Amino acid sequence: MTPRDERKILNQCAAAFAGVKSGSLLKVDRMVCNDTLELLSSFENKDVGTKLLCPSGSSFLILVYRRRMLEETLKDRDTAEFLRGMGYDGSMSEMLDRLSKRMCENIQHELGIFLGYPLCDVKGFMENRGNGYKLSGCWKVYGDTKMAERVFARIKVSRRNCLRMYDAGLSFRTVVSAF
Repeated sequence: MTPRDERKILNQCAAAFAGVKSGSLLKVDRMVCNDTLELLSSFENKDVGTKLLCPSGSSFLILVYRRRMLEETLKDRDTAEFLRGMGYDGSMSEMLDRLSKRMCENIQHELGIFLGYPLCDVKGFMENRGNGYKLSGCWKVYGDTKMAERVFARIKVSRRNCLRMYDAGLSFRTVVSAF
């Protein structure tokens, strides 16, 4: 794993590492996928989980998530009802398996739930086919723009802080463990 690969992971996953949102999506080249999964698995005791989503082609998608945050999200009554309507049921592990299978079919917009996007924004995106949003940033916002702006700012700060620490010479493990 090169420093460039580590920096890419920090940039793409800072919000999840910092607990700003429950998950981040990481796109990695097939050549470094196993190394990436191995590196990230060393943080399992730090509440960081990974799920390989539909491994195929020259690049893979990996969901990097905060276990407790995602469990809380998936247990929310409205979110659970929404996901049940899309065939998700059971444990978090079973839901992640279902997501992985559905991602092999095509990009599934319920992925936003697993990434920590508000339910109203995920529903709004699906109902409006990505049009008619109030704000566009890290995701398209159909609900509370003030809350979304605060989260977008926190995501930006988490990225900046992760990269600043890494660029200052701290190891990847030290940076991720700082959160």
